Amino acid sequence: MPKRNHFISQLAHLEIYSPKLEESVTFFKEILGLEESGRLGNSVYLRAWGEFFHHSLKITEGSTHGLGHIGWRAESEEDLQEAVQFIESKGYGKGWIEGDLGHGRAYQFLSPEGHLEEIFWDVDLAVIPEEKQSKWRSRPQKNPSRGASVRRLDHVTLWSSDVSRHNQYYQELGFKYNEGVVLPNGTEVGSILAVSSLNHEVAMFADFKKEHGNLNHICYAVENRDQVLETADYVVDNGYRLEMKPFKHALGEAFTTYAIEPGGNRVEIYGGSPLYFAPDYGPKLWPVEENPNDAWSEHNIFNTAQFDSIHEKAGK
Repeated sequence: MPKRNHFISQLAHLEIYSPKLEESVTFFKEILGLEESGRLGNSVYLRAWGEFFHHSLKITEGSTHGLGHIGWRAESEEDLQEAVQFIESKGYGKGWIEGDLGHGRAYQFLSPEGHLEEIFWDVDLAVIPEEKQSKWRSRPQKNPSRGASVRRLDHVTLWSSDVSRHNQYYQELGFKYNEGVVLPNGTEVGSILAVSSLNHEVAMFADFKKEHGNLNHICYAVENRDQVLETADYVVDNGYRLEMKPFKHALGEAFTTYAIEPGGNRVEIYGGSPLYFAPDYGPKLWPVEENPNDAWSEHNIFNTAQFDSIHEKAGK
């Protein structure tokens, strides 16, 4: 087993675009329970109550929805410099920026599909008003018990026209390839990877003809299944659209539900996903016919005409 790079410590933040900025901000604050950390230009910065950094989500006003960029924190300043050298040697590099609200200078780079990513070390911690501070030292603040009260950012899922290529790309950056989804001919159509012990911090699903944009969904985690069910109630009761009713993934094993926020981005809320500590875990591969998306349903979208279409688009 080749030695794995350890440039990246964690998924730090995501930027998404919304054509309805204030409506999106209201959804994330009042329905999911995020705290507003600041504003700069046409962007609003938010974080969950269990997060120590300045923000985990940046919502920027745009003409349509989608991913702006992914922010990764390095293991150290030295690892940041090593990461930059490695990224440049692979031809992924874009260049340095001076930083942003909440973090210092960052090096930006592009995935094979063109997803914009950045890596940095210096980060600002959240400033918590005294009345919101928790007695628990392991918590940055009290649980506000507002909306879903999500605790932390969990992962981002991207569309990719070449899942295998992206798997290689992220593994070169030090990610563990934990689980994947394959067609009968061996073509990879889904994968989940992580730099930490989480089930995944980034995932890809196949979009062979690049029909769906760059972002599949972003995900915030709650503590347990009951909170996922409560979130589904809260989303519907407040007039927002629940895209998928609560169910259990086979791939990744978490209990989950999906909503569409006002700007058009898909948001997953989930809990109960396992942790993987073994450095040589995976990849565990799921045939699509075993319905890896839904552990309990007999209906498998990949067994319909959509499966035949994907199989044909793979061209193998």
